[in-house]
Amino acid sequence: MGFILKDVIKIKCRYKYCKNGGQVEKEDAIKDGGYYCKSCYKEKVLKQEIETYYIENLPQTAIQLLRKAINTLLYTNNYEAGYVLFIIKKIHVNNLVINNPFGVAYYCNEGRNIKEWKKIQTNIEFKSIKNEIVQTNDEDKVKFTYKPNSKKWTDMI
Repeated sequence: MGFILKDVIKIKCRYKYCKNGGQVEKEDAIKDGGYYCKSCYKEKVLKQEIETYYIENLPQTAIQLLRKAINTLLYTNNYEAGYVLFIIKKIHVNNLVINNPFGVAYYCNEGRNIKEWKKIQTNIEFKSIKNEIVQTNDEDKVKFTYKPNSKKWTDMI
């Protein structure tokens, strides 16, 4: 009996705000100019999408202010990048008033937006669970057979 040992090579995650300790296994890393954790890469892509959407659809602002506002929302206020993108799209679609990128924090803090986001995420999770195939064992089932009595209810009287 022998065991096969795999050499696990750890690489430094290139993302400045890595939540995984800055280390990623080479097999699980995503290469895009450097190596990133899957969660870090997803957040990086979402940040770029937030930035692009804001620039194209909302009032003009300096890119440095926009990036600072996004970083404040994500790393100081601890909002998810997907939630911030959802809020920015909601601001644009509903023609809500916003004068600068720091105004997005006001809409992120509203309780109804947080509830709506949680409801959307719950529905997405439910759909993914709903599509899974559930297998059961027939051994655990209780078998029941109904044998009707030939007597009528009037026979009890």
